[in-house]
Amino acid sequence: MHGLHLEVVAAALKVPVQKLAALEADDLALLPDPVFARALAASVCRALRVDPAPVLARLPGAPRASLAESDRAVGGAIKSTSHRNAGLGRTTQGLSRPLIAVVALLLGAAALLFWVPQSAIDKVTAALAPQGGRSPSAQGESTTTTDAPAGGTSEVAATGQAAPAAPLPATAASQPAVAEAPAATPAPAAAPASSEAIQITAKGEAWVSVSEAGGRLLQQRTLANGETLALSGKLPLAVIIGRASAVDVLVHGKPFDLTPIARGGGVARFEVKAEAP
Repeated sequence: MHGLHLEVVAAALKVPVQKLAALEADDLALLPDPVFARALAASVCRALRVDPAPVLARLPGAPRASLAESDRAVGGAIKSTSHRNAGLGRTTQGLSRPLIAVVALLLGAAALLFWVPQSAIDKVTAALAPQGGRSPSAQGESTTTTDAPAGGTSEVAATGQAAPAAPLPATAASQPAVAEAPAATPAPAAAPASSEAIQITAKGEAWVSVSEAGGRLLQQRTLANGETLALSGKLPLAVIIGRASAVDVLVHGKPFDLTPIARGGGVARFEVKAEAP
């Protein structure tokens, strides 16, 4: 599914992995009914931000608009317009039947593409509200990371809006910076310590989902190589990371090893609880 693991998509949609696997394999007999299958397919398309129309057209239960009813509706509208414009000498009697048939076909195609049972979709996609209605690329551009001096904090906007960078204190500018030893290939700088509950630094492309206590989603998106995400919220935080080997994680400012908890495929699930006194 566009490079994402079934387990990650299932966690985002809050549906069993077996149902997603059945949908991907076109084994609709394992799903409750055609309405559920269409709603689940539409939800997956929304999560992946692809056009659901081609997928829904292949599933059973697609509504078929009656061409005869569409023809009668178009004909009635044409007659009504003809009566209203009788004083101006305009009539629609000159319209050919092929043109009416083309209009009816267009109306039927529109009904097939866009009529989907919304009530069934809402049951599956209740937890899939887009973050502020913005695309992943816009969220990536608006997320900022600020490096603070020793004792400071590194803040990243958790709501997808750009946060103004805090000015450095005047005293910090006068302090000499620690020079690194010269090397043939400069190594990437280590992520600064953070006072946030969790800090995730991507060493490659990785998918991240973080929710606070109560189930409210704080962040859900793909991190690019070198991007850092730091979050705090109402503990405990529920964290899901795809490609755990491609990120470095700090929990309460301390390194957190994902190797023991990463499942097959590199997906890691864990909770960030309150720091022990």
